[in-house]
Amino acid sequence: MNVTKYDVESIIDASLGATPAPTMTQVESFVRKTLNYNFKMTLTEPFFIKSNAEILHAAGKQLCSVISYPLGSMNHKSKVLQVQTALKDGADELDIAMDISAFKSKHYEKVKEDLKPCVEMMEGRICKLLYFASLLTEDEQLCACEIALELGIPFLKTNPGYGYSTTLDQVKLVKKHYGDDLKIMVSGGVRTKEDAIAFIEAGVSRIATSASFEIVDSL
Repeated sequence: MNVTKYDVESIIDASLGATPAPTMTQVESFVRKTLNYNFKMTLTEPFFIKSNAEILHAAGKQLCSVISYPLGSMNHKSKVLQVQTALKDGADELDIAMDISAFKSKHYEKVKEDLKPCVEMMEGRICKLLYFASLLTEDEQLCACEIALELGIPFLKTNPGYGYSTTLDQVKLVKKHYGDDLKIMVSGGVRTKEDAIAFIEAGVSRIATSASFEIVDSL
């Protein structure tokens, strides 16, 4: 498979995730730097959506944000309000964390009831289900896939980052069982062009990384 610079750059969700508690100046500087690249999305925390959306949309770029990140443990009303606010502030896509504690406790109906209104509010815009693959067994990963399909969520987001690295086996497991029925965004552990190429060859459709500039510049 011949993976080009465009193949990589055009599927990246660029994140500042490797910088904990960035200042507003750092965030704006990062967002403005992404304007020089052809990334699919710039990923920002909910607090920064409104100001970053103004910058990105003026340049014809798009913004993604996260909901109940990273463990999905925000209470239901707060999660719904966060989705409403994020969309109102200008988010084009959302990565919504599944309630991992409820899921691991096998409260699957609660997980679905929690997510369903959030997905409905997207009204056709892409949302990705963050299912935290590194905390799940293989059977649990496949169960999370079934929940995504049942709810009409087209994308999975493997992990939140923060030291949790996605493996090629986690991606291959989903692709083996579901093929093109579910798209995958790899998140966590994509630091180099070699990482990016390996995951593209494994079948991912998107890459979330805080090493976006370094990866593209090295291609």
